[in-house]
Amino acid sequence: MALTEERVLEALRTVMDPELGKDLVSLGMVGEINLEGGRVDLLINLTTPACPLKGQIEADIRRALHPLGVEEVRVRFGGGVKAPEQYPIPGVKHVVAVGSGKGGV
Repeated sequence: MALTEERVLEALRTVMDPELGKDLVSLGMVGEINLEGGRVDLLINLTTPACPLKGQIEADIRRALHPLGVEEVRVRFGGGVKAPEQYPIPGVKHVVAVGSGKGGV
């Protein structure tokens, strides 16, 4: 069976984010899929660029794609915080909290 983007996405539905407990596809973390022969190039957008579980996620991706006959898997990680669809205060884009942190005893 030929390697297609749909088959790759279906396989990635079995890969769970260890912290959120949902699959990468449902969470919208799969950014790009490029297929070239037996090679799959993926962009996975993490919730934070400094995610300590990158290694586990990459190993789970490789394990999920192996049954498809993929010869090589290249995983790139991106990340960042997505902007909210609706801001909590109308007309205000950013809120900054300020505290003195004095403690005062």
